[in-house]
Amino acid sequence: MKTTTTSTLFYCLSLVLFMAISCKPLPEENEAMSSGKKYSIEEAFEIVASENDVARTLYTKAIVGEGKKNGLKFHEDWEKDEVEAGPLPALFLRGIASDIKKKGEVPMGLFLGSDFPVRKSNKFSGKQAELFEQIRQDGKPKFFYDEENQLYTAMFPDFAGATPCITCHNEHPETTKTDWKMGDIMGATTWTYPSDSVSFDELQAMIMAYRNGAAATFQKYLDKTTGFSENGIPKVGEVWPAGGYQLPSPAVFLDSVNHLSSENTLKRILKM
Repeated sequence: MKTTTTSTLFYCLSLVLFMAISCKPLPEENEAMSSGKKYSIEEAFEIVASENDVARTLYTKAIVGEGKKNGLKFHEDWEKDEVEAGPLPALFLRGIASDIKKKGEVPMGLFLGSDFPVRKSNKFSGKQAELFEQIRQDGKPKFFYDEENQLYTAMFPDFAGATPCITCHNEHPETTKTDWKMGDIMGATTWTYPSDSVSFDELQAMIMAYRNGAAATFQKYLDKTTGFSENGIPKVGEVWPAGGYQLPSPAVFLDSVNHLSSENTLKRILKM
């Protein structure tokens, strides 16, 4: 029975991870195969947080970092009509969080905060501020139940892992800290969910909600580029900024996320 369950989980999750791009539902017969196992919300948070780390790192290095070298621009006011730029990494995450909340298909919240944020609205307070102090000390995630909002909450350290992020924060006119360096804990991603455990189906819905949010935010960026005139409209397809003034399609971007994260996600779930 253990072998059957493991094979089922591997098969079902593989479908989730590789079908996430097209957002197609699993066939009914595959849904019927889903395991009745429950996962603690801490385990679920660890999986989506890992997915986020992969997607954000890829976006920061392969899109923003390489893009800047080849004529692409990124700005905090990227959504304004007169600004010909894409979202900075933190705003890419904000876009994902906004998409998850707007669609409302999964009751999962996502927030990126810090004790030295560029925007005051992103400054931690209360319980989160207390726990973030602990994160600065040991670099480990923190889990707690938010009594006021009745939400299970997780905070994961957000490390400075790419030069574009460090440069942007150090040089921003409103920054309150100008000496960030590689490896520093710049903030924390905070995840919320109303239940203390989730089924396999709920876990897969959380994963898909995140990936769909990433695809939607990336598509919003590409839609913006169709109105660029200063440097022209970048080529879009199976291409990456490292090769010039060009961008991958959302499907190509997420395919790379799949490639980089699926094995680790599968291992985490099977281990659980």
